[in-house]
Amino acid sequence: MTRPDPARLEADLVAAALDGAEWPELLAQLAGAVGRSVRLLDMTGNLLAASEPTDADPAGQAARGSTAVAMAALLVGPALGPPLSDALGRADAPVVCRDGWRGHGDPVRMGNRYLGALLVEAAAGEGTDACAWRLAAVAGTALAIVAVRREAHAAALARRVDVVIDDIRHGAIRPAAEFVRVAESFGLDVCIPHAGVALRYMGTDPDAWVAAWGSIGFPVLREGERAWTLLSGDVPAELARLCGHLAYQLGSSPAVLAAAGPAVPGDPADPAETAASFRSADAVLALLRTSHERAPDQERTTLLFDELGLERLLLGVPAARLRAFAERVLAGLDPGGVDLLSAYLETDGTLDAVADRLDTQPAKLRRRLPTLVDGLTNADPTTARLTTLHAAALAHHLTTAATPDP
Repeated sequence: MTRPDPARLEADLVAAALDGAEWPELLAQLAGAVGRSVRLLDMTGNLLAASEPTDADPAGQAARGSTAVAMAALLVGPALGPPLSDALGRADAPVVCRDGWRGHGDPVRMGNRYLGALLVEAAAGEGTDACAWRLAAVAGTALAIVAVRREAHAAALARRVDVVIDDIRHGAIRPAAEFVRVAESFGLDVCIPHAGVALRYMGTDPDAWVAAWGSIGFPVLREGERAWTLLSGDVPAELARLCGHLAYQLGSSPAVLAAAGPAVPGDPADPAETAASFRSADAVLALLRTSHERAPDQERTTLLFDELGLERLLLGVPAARLRAFAERVLAGLDPGGVDLLSAYLETDGTLDAVADRLDTQPAKLRRRLPTLVDGLTNADPTTARLTTLHAAALAHHLTTAATPDP
């Protein structure tokens, strides 16, 4: 067989890589030149690509553990020089894959680091083929070009995840068919019940917060101590699993507050409904955070839109109208007075229960509480009037909680 000129082969492979060829295509072209099959393994011996068809599971073609020394010698041999390299048996001991394929080769470098090893098939009963090795060696640049392109694509994909989640949050991906396609390309299923989720880190170690998301496995948008994602299927169970993972990573369950918006049916997919779920999740999270500020010792760290009561109805009202309603009904009551009214309405109304909710002494409320209630109800606390006051207090908390952070 007449083998091509190495310089020409290298130029052809580089041109193919620059034109977008992937590793299997380059290896097939190389195999045709050397007359033997070739494989590319990573630093741990796992198969990256092959010139010939292999089993669907790349792990099934990984280098056998018994040839770990041969693999290590192949990778470090060039740095040791010919005497030590020969002493390691680099020239004689082939790397053997689990399917029995055997090959000799050289490491492939990417600048100052290794990509892995390029192997040329070792024919039965034959030693190493120096000519084949020389031809295979010229493939390193082309293989490295593909590796760099893959890394750049992965980095771009990671950056795009933030953009996509943000676009989904704001309903910017339309029409519905495009919304479904983009979501699916990032592993999100918007064709089944799903909900927007908002989270907030309450701890003091931002590096730990960032690291906690490293192995989540689905798209997330992070902005400082806040984060958003989309959960599909059994949203309460998925949210519990997510929060459990974050608590484990951060070493503290109360370090993260999480809220889910209303579930979106997903059939048919509607970008506007999904965006509305994210908006509600932000509002629910704000309520949860306000609740923690009023009662820091509470253990609850998650809240679902579906678990809300009257708040669910109020969330559908524009913020300006809610604010006007609260100001009209509460007649300029200061924040402390609103908290006192809320504690009265959300407990049985006794001094002890209200004081316990506000973490204060009953004696301090003995005069203030009756005066407040009588003034707001005209000394006639009917069910209708108390319901209106409850709605106004909730409206106050909702509009206050929804105010953007500075």
